[in-house]
Amino acid sequence: MSYQNLTDPTYSPSAAPETGAMKTFSNLVHSYLDLVQRNTFPPDFIKQLLNGSFNIGSGYKDILNYEIGYLVALAIGVLFIILMILVGLFFACCRCCGNCGGKMYQKQTKRMNCKRRFEYWFLMGVTLVILAGDICAFYSNSKIDNSVNNSFNSFSDTLGNLKTYINSVPKDVDIIVSSSSIPINQANSSITGIGPILGGMIKSSIEQTANGTLDSVQNMVNVLNGTAIALVSVNNTFNTLQDLQTQLTQNLSSVKTSIDNTVTACGSLCSSAPSTSGLTMDANFNSIPNFSSQLQSINDFLNSGIGSTLQDARQTLNDIPQTVTNQTKSTVQSVQNDLGSIRQKISNIRSNIPIVDTLNNVTSYVNQASSYSAQYQPDVVKYEYYRWIVGICLCCVILLIVVCNLFGLLLGPCGHRGDVDPTDRGCASNSGGDFFMAGAGFSFIFAWLLMLVTAVLFAVGGNVYTSLCKPWNSQELYQIVDNNVNLSRVLNLGNIDISLNTIYSDCKQDQALWTTLNLGKLYNLDEILNISQYTSSVNQTLESTNINLNNITFLNADQRNKVTNVSNSGIDTLDFSNITAQMTKNITKVNLTLFADQLDALASSGVPSTTATELRAEATSLRNIQASINANLLPQIKNMNSSITNLQAISKPLPGSLNATLNNITATQTFVDTKVVGIIKAQILAYLNTILGFFQAYISWTKTMLTTQLARCGPVASALDTANVVACQYVVDTFNAFWFSIGWCTIFFIPSIILSVKLAKHYRRMKTSDVYE
Repeated sequence: MSYQNLTDPTYSPSAAPETGAMKTFSNLVHSYLDLVQRNTFPPDFIKQLLNGSFNIGSGYKDILNYEIGYLVALAIGVLFIILMILVGLFFACCRCCGNCGGKMYQKQTKRMNCKRRFEYWFLMGVTLVILAGDICAFYSNSKIDNSVNNSFNSFSDTLGNLKTYINSVPKDVDIIVSSSSIPINQANSSITGIGPILGGMIKSSIEQTANGTLDSVQNMVNVLNGTAIALVSVNNTFNTLQDLQTQLTQNLSSVKTSIDNTVTACGSLCSSAPSTSGLTMDANFNSIPNFSSQLQSINDFLNSGIGSTLQDARQTLNDIPQTVTNQTKSTVQSVQNDLGSIRQKISNIRSNIPIVDTLNNVTSYVNQASSYSAQYQPDVVKYEYYRWIVGICLCCVILLIVVCNLFGLLLGPCGHRGDVDPTDRGCASNSGGDFFMAGAGFSFIFAWLLMLVTAVLFAVGGNVYTSLCKPWNSQELYQIVDNNVNLSRVLNLGNIDISLNTIYSDCKQDQALWTTLNLGKLYNLDEILNISQYTSSVNQTLESTNINLNNITFLNADQRNKVTNVSNSGIDTLDFSNITAQMTKNITKVNLTLFADQLDALASSGVPSTTATELRAEATSLRNIQASINANLLPQIKNMNSSITNLQAISKPLPGSLNATLNNITATQTFVDTKVVGIIKAQILAYLNTILGFFQAYISWTKTMLTTQLARCGPVASALDTANVVACQYVVDTFNAFWFSIGWCTIFFIPSIILSVKLAKHYRRMKTSDVYE
């Protein structure tokens, strides 16, 4: 039987993991966060929060111990903010008072040019590093915006895939249940065709033995018929030979008398004439064995109605299917009623399959998540836009400092002359120095703010990565959920021991939900699919069916006796040796043609013309007799020889074959009389097994579908993976990349400030000269 395939839903593509440069940069951020946070998350913290038993007084130590890395990093950030503010204030005050390098005087030394070039290229490198970090910040800021906006689409697609998956399960269950019509219809077709099917099986079993015997009887009839024909043929040929022999004898006698008269009348002139004593028959066909009794025995059997007996036997075999149909009408009706009960039982199985109810519980969570997403999406998009603007402003602040440095690096060397007095430096060189000082000033003004933003975002994004994304990627999060959430109770699965980690692993392999949720421990599939009550009724109905067949007779008693008479008639001992010996002799004692030639020679030897004419006429008569022998008698002798040979070939083994056929008939008749009831029972059992096999195959197929194919939860694992990619890679990683880029740039403000201030001395116009000799 061929069953319908389960549905093959089309799902939206899952979110692709990050690749390329962004992936490499995220790995760099991960390495930094892994260096900062090396402790494991407090195992009881989530459980205490879920139970409402968390005590800040006793649990803060665990939290502080877990966050020690972040606290140290934040302390360094706070220290940076404070120092940058203080240093900036002192720097501004001292510069305004003309102290601490604020004096517009540059001492000219021997190594001044080398020192300037070193500081120039060092600042160039630092500026490029800051510019690279700012580019990453711009890109990360834009990436966050795209990720947040696209995450709703990905989230909707994921929920849509889950809904598609959940909705496909009832359809698949309906397919499995509706497929029960296949074995039921097959069984109904078999039971309505019980005559041709069961009758055909019984007929085939009986025919395996009966047909051979019927064929042997038919062959025996054909052999006896052929024997009778051969006997008649021999007799007819013999009668023809006797008639030809009589006519030939008369013709030879007439010619012999005529020749004798001619020779006597001729006298001494015909003294050389051949003797006519040889003009007589040499072969004698007057005797043949009498086989009239054997022929009569054969004809008695052939005329005993054997053809009708064989026809009746074959007709009885051919009528078996119709006989079964006529005798099983009540059985068919009873089994059809049982099939209706089986159909009703299987249709009720759908309400007992727990996967549908289990997924209905999940549907409520999916719908709730979808409503939350639609509810908060406008607010999230709006505030994300504000965040994007703030991020652009922060990146532009860094870009401002980079631009100041770049303008200083560009204008300073353009207007600088090594042989010009520092008080006479050109406008371009002085402007480059002013840009350096502006960059340093902006660095002091915004560094603390940028570090503050970096610290806040670091505390948030870093903890989200180490507390959520990192254990999610390593599947430790599933273990934490398993340790703190009773998933069986959430899914209303009683006391089944299941875990989110196991569910994810099984769904990653696209296993069926029945296996994944261990539903076999909660529901007995054999009991749900138990239709033995109805199949047992079918079993009892068919086993109690009685089928009576008409007797099959191969030969009746009278025909058996006639066959025995033929076998004992001595047909195999007929002696044709005498007539066979006669057929080997010459037909005449002399050669008529040679004798005629001698008469012609005598006629030409000078005898009277009248005698010569008579001699020639007599020679012609002899030649005509020889021609008649060749044309009539010799073919009949040949036919006689062939008929005798054929008859002997048939008759010699005839008694043995007849006796063997009678023994075969006796054995087959005994088999039919004693074994047909057993054959009928055996074929009814085989027919019953065939019908029950339809249901056994369906139940086996149903079990396979439920346990290995129904609700294959690959989309669930794909949804979790998509959520991981969207939440952690698209949002959290780009968020962390943004503050990492900002912090990166802010850290390099320190060497940028130092080098900018130092290089400004080399390019700004001094107020006091210093001569180096």
